[in-house]
Amino acid sequence: MDIQEYFTKLNSESQEVFSRTILEKEKIGMMHHLSSCIYEFSNYILDPQEKGILETVSAQLESATFNLTLGLYRQAFSSLRLAFEMGLAAIYFSANKMELHEWLNGCIDIKWSKLVSEDNGVLSKRFSNAFFSELSEHAEDYRKNAISVYRKLSEYVHGNNETWVSSGIKLGYKNVLFEKYFEYYKSVTEIILFTATCRYAGLFDDSTKESLQFIPEDFNHIPQIRQKFGRT
Repeated sequence: MDIQEYFTKLNSESQEVFSRTILEKEKIGMMHHLSSCIYEFSNYILDPQEKGILETVSAQLESATFNLTLGLYRQAFSSLRLAFEMGLAAIYFSANKMELHEWLNGCIDIKWSKLVSEDNGVLSKRFSNAFFSELSEHAEDYRKNAISVYRKLSEYVHGNNETWVSSGIKLGYKNVLFEKYFEYYKSVTEIILFTATCRYAGLFDDSTKESLQFIPEDFNHIPQIRQKFGRT
């Protein structure tokens, strides 16, 4: 088989996965909605650098899901982890400007341990007390969930043996991996939006809050967010 035939065959197999995956219209639509929510949220952030990072996060989420539709499951999980890191980093950098500029200048890397630090991270009680104190009682649960989901996504980045067992090395539709990705995706986007809401909601005027009504809808289970956005 020559090289053109080889990659044509791979593309054909990938398109078969695509045809199966897009039948999950409701779940794919939900994932697109969630990435769009992050993009829309970014439009109301005044700082152009912070806004730009969240816009990149939204694009990275879409890229991750596109990998999913093509049957590139490992790449989808890896891209989702990258979006998760950048999403929380955008919020972290908003409160640590010097580190933001060091990162923009290529002097430092994003460190997950800093993002989820119990004492100073974006899901710490200290952080929520500074920007949206009413959410401090929820911060620890979200921090624990963030650590758990990140660890699971990292298994695909580091090539843990069980991930090869489940994904294999041959292209093909795998519903178990699709469902797992969908659950991780929902957790990742919820945590990013919770953290962004904690950081920025206190800066929003009534008009902005009215434009972001998907926030109290998606966080209907948190009364403090509903109240902040004028819901009872």
